[in-house]
Amino acid sequence: MNPRQLISAALLAMSLLAAPACTDPNPGPGPDPTDPGPTPLPTDPNDPNNAAKDTDCDGLSDKIEFEAVYDGSKTNPGLADTDQDGLPDGLEVGVLKPVTGTSCTITPDADVSMQTSPVRADTDGDGLPDGVEDKNHNGKVDDDEPHPLLLDTDCDGLRDGPSTSSVKGEDQNANGTREANETDPRLFDTDGDGISDGVESGATTNLDEANCKDIFRADVNPSTTTDPTNPDSDGDGVSDGAEDTNQNGGLDQGELDPRTSDASGPAGQVCTANNLRPVSFQSEEGPDIKLALPPTFTEVTQIKSGTDVKGLVGYDSTSKIAFLAFRTTPPASSTTALGDEEELQPAIASKGTLTNRTHQVFKTWEGFEAVQVFYDQAGSTTDLKRRTDELVDALVPGSTGRLSSAAAGVTGNFRLQTLFVHRSNQSLVVVIAIAPLAGVTGGNRNTPAAFSVKDLSDGSALAQFGEPTAVQCERFQLPISKVDFLFVVDDSGSMKTSQLSLAAAAQSAADSLNASSLDWRMAMVTSAYHLGTAGNGGKLRRFTRNVSKVKSWLTENSTCSGTSNGTCSLPAAPESAPCPGDTSEGVNGGCWVGLGGNGSEGVLGAARKAIDDMTPGTEPTASESATLTRKDATIVVVLLGDADDQSTGYTTVSANCGAGGSKDKAGSDCVSIQTFAEFFGTRSEVVAPKNKTGRQIPVHGIVCPAGQACGCDAGKTCNLSETSREFNPLPANGGQRHAAVVNATGGVLGSILDTASIGASVDAIIADAIGNAGYKTLKPPIGASIKVAMENVRDAAVCTASGNIPRSTVNGFDFDGSARTLSFFGACRPASESTQVAVSYQYWVDAVKDPNGGIACEDDPNYNPTEPDHCTGPLLGCNESGTQCVCKPNCGDSCGSGARCDMTSCSCKPILN
Repeated sequence: MNPRQLISAALLAMSLLAAPACTDPNPGPGPDPTDPGPTPLPTDPNDPNNAAKDTDCDGLSDKIEFEAVYDGSKTNPGLADTDQDGLPDGLEVGVLKPVTGTSCTITPDADVSMQTSPVRADTDGDGLPDGVEDKNHNGKVDDDEPHPLLLDTDCDGLRDGPSTSSVKGEDQNANGTREANETDPRLFDTDGDGISDGVESGATTNLDEANCKDIFRADVNPSTTTDPTNPDSDGDGVSDGAEDTNQNGGLDQGELDPRTSDASGPAGQVCTANNLRPVSFQSEEGPDIKLALPPTFTEVTQIKSGTDVKGLVGYDSTSKIAFLAFRTTPPASSTTALGDEEELQPAIASKGTLTNRTHQVFKTWEGFEAVQVFYDQAGSTTDLKRRTDELVDALVPGSTGRLSSAAAGVTGNFRLQTLFVHRSNQSLVVVIAIAPLAGVTGGNRNTPAAFSVKDLSDGSALAQFGEPTAVQCERFQLPISKVDFLFVVDDSGSMKTSQLSLAAAAQSAADSLNASSLDWRMAMVTSAYHLGTAGNGGKLRRFTRNVSKVKSWLTENSTCSGTSNGTCSLPAAPESAPCPGDTSEGVNGGCWVGLGGNGSEGVLGAARKAIDDMTPGTEPTASESATLTRKDATIVVVLLGDADDQSTGYTTVSANCGAGGSKDKAGSDCVSIQTFAEFFGTRSEVVAPKNKTGRQIPVHGIVCPAGQACGCDAGKTCNLSETSREFNPLPANGGQRHAAVVNATGGVLGSILDTASIGASVDAIIADAIGNAGYKTLKPPIGASIKVAMENVRDAAVCTASGNIPRSTVNGFDFDGSARTLSFFGACRPASESTQVAVSYQYWVDAVKDPNGGIACEDDPNYNPTEPDHCTGPLLGCNESGTQCVCKPNCGDSCGSGARCDMTSCSCKPILN
């Protein structure tokens, strides 16, 4: 300590000894108004050497202190801490070094962009002195400190300091330490129950509109409050946030009351803490991934490149499934998740031939573009764990970290269910779930392994590193949902085998639909529907629930037994298929669609006109019509064709789309992809669909795979050099038109190449339809954490575990992660539409905004996790790309009337009088 500091300390001690005793038993923050404070050291405003003097050693020259104005006042050059808030004046205004020529020693400001007022003890007016909020007195907002420039640091609607007569607070004794009965001013949700402290305390007003606009939540019923320091206020075993399912502070329909012990019935069976389904989490900061896994995944290993972690590889010895997850830079030629998959597919195929590919484009729960792709992969003699390691070799070459050498004991062929998430043009996350094909298909479609593979690849198991979870409990009733399917089938000469394959898949589709809670119907038109009235032109094979009738439309040589009200000759089972016998429903008396259609197929044009003709549909209270859709039903379109759409107008087609077209490239005359996409409606939901229903109509496609040849004449080798192949534009020429529409509407896109591919495609389409018609959860669940109970089931003799409904598409429930819905099947369906159902689950909280890894601006030196915009102080904000803290316009309007913003240094400079 230098002599000047010794003098200052001595004078301060004397003044403190002379100060009168404080008589207020509950003093507010800052200096006692009855206390005159310490006696300033003597200074001289007329001293010409004041610029080189710092009498109080606060880091500000006497000249500056005599002249600079802050908040309408000046600091005292004889007092190191003018406002007596515990912080030296210089530290509060960003001083980094002592005044030149003095022997003073100061604490340099650790963050010059964050400056408090040296003349106001409580700059932000939150009831806590600046020196209490900056607990270590270093001028920076550290992780364990509230913000001295923010009235409500955590944006929960409670001021950081003690309550006042009009505003509730958090640190009630203003000592900077959280007591057991206090909420934490740094935490939005102190007890971690999913409800903000403000909502639990009855806060209704946003105290800081500028910084808390998109964070604060008002309590909709402030007369009812819960304990913000106790996650289970009523002690019924269910957390407050799980009971108040929308976390708004009100008791809404279907919710449990967090103030009353009411966790009984189905909710009590699945929502109490000891009844939740356990989940294990694996997180890696380097690749910015967090995975939610069943606890049976006991083997999880880091994939490394040198010392950098690139991803994870894991194995579940109980279910005999494996996974790999990694982050990489997207291929340079790709800007979409589907493009990423197409570029990486050859690497996957290098370890085994891929077949039966289906894909569906969707958005993850965080809003990232993603595609889910299924393949079957050859490998009949390869062990499951070794195939997983081979895929790591192919996709993360040169890396280390593989599964243990002990064999899994099961071999392929394999089912690969993959997820590609295009977070940005710098960040692609790939998740591949691998299982023996026989273990998750056919009779094993309802095994735990099948559902684990599904949960890993549907996006529900993946989050960014650092994203938290919370628990949710929802009670609901499930009304019967309606779906009207319209199949649009190519009836040209090359389609016989594909039609028969679709007929073979129809029975499985109907079985799945009948096991669900859906009220379904199917109708069919051909690719010639919009082309006049000859043959199948303008003819609708009408809506039916009779699967034999649907199969008869697709079965070769199926004809009607008479000219009026006959029966289709094929198939004969499982029930007869009525037919009109005349031409009112097309050729063959309304049975087989035949192969006589136009060779310039127009599946999209036919679908558009058919939808126009059968909508807006019948009212919910009216009798059904076999030629019209139902207004309260979801409409689903399924295209089956080996040639791309060649519609040039509402009722016209032209080979290869007319002028400039070839088998590999669309001409210039066809209806645009955008026109069709706007008609059916896209996933963006920005523009209302232009069909008569005003609702999105998903379009699914079972078509020729991209880049391949289809529909070649019999006896020909079907490849891209065969001239008899059908019109299918190559990816290099813009790609297929119908595939673009399917992707835009969020449909399933599958292959028409063989019976197995068509069957897999139909399975995926039906599963999507069932999923989209199910109960949509309020939050984005983690699939592996879902647990369901039901008041009364359809058949209690078969569905015996109503308090813990099994995961099954035969007798149980299923979850669709991309749609965020629950569906019920067979004996475990609700007994009626009024049956009470309860579901518990853990859900992700979207807390990370930087798509390129971790937290926005995390790598910037001014990053601060306690700030709403991740940058220290009100002057800085994270840039749009989430990579750098930059100066806000006009320093965030935070300088006040006594200072101006210096954008060069991003600091508030005092206005000198």
